[in-house]
Amino acid sequence: MVHELTDRKINSFTVTLRDESRLIIREAVLQDAAGLIRCVKNYVNEGDYMVMEADEFAPDIRQGREFINSFIEDEHSLLLVATHNDEIVGNLDITGGKRKRLRHTGLVGMGILQEYRSKGLGKALVAAGLRWAKEHTQLEKLWLQVLAGNDAAIRLYTSFGFSEEGRQSRFVKDASGRYYDNLLFGLDLSIR
Repeated sequence: MVHELTDRKINSFTVTLRDESRLIIREAVLQDAAGLIRCVKNYVNEGDYMVMEADEFAPDIRQGREFINSFIEDEHSLLLVATHNDEIVGNLDITGGKRKRLRHTGLVGMGILQEYRSKGLGKALVAAGLRWAKEHTQLEKLWLQVLAGNDAAIRLYTSFGFSEEGRQSRFVKDASGRYYDNLLFGLDLSIR
């Protein structure tokens, strides 16, 4: 499948995972809406460390395209997808602050299908996002949220220099009644 984007923020590239599978990481395009929706629904359903339930994520194709387009049109934001055999298996987004006083910040979000976790894909996505953010002079600080107990994600983010900057106790309550603290992590990009 051919995906065209005339003004690319990053060039697509191939990454080889620990299991030798080869994936392509690239910017999302409007034609990715259905595949991205399917991917997100699946990893939300698979994950214990999500802030939403699978049935709460139900955009239609039009909404999916609008979501992708918001990243394409915002020079301070980036949406990457990882594909394997033309299927989206993970994504990373950096959403630049919209308010004047927050334009120097970017919120990082990432999700990966279960079968592609712990193979190096998260590391490749974060590295690509950070390369872009460091070249983007307006972004001075990246931040993200991780639920306590998601040790793999915490190890990944701290390996890139993110550090815990806050904790919201009992912030998420799952269907079984279990509570999770929400951890806030930050990375200062102004020290270049």
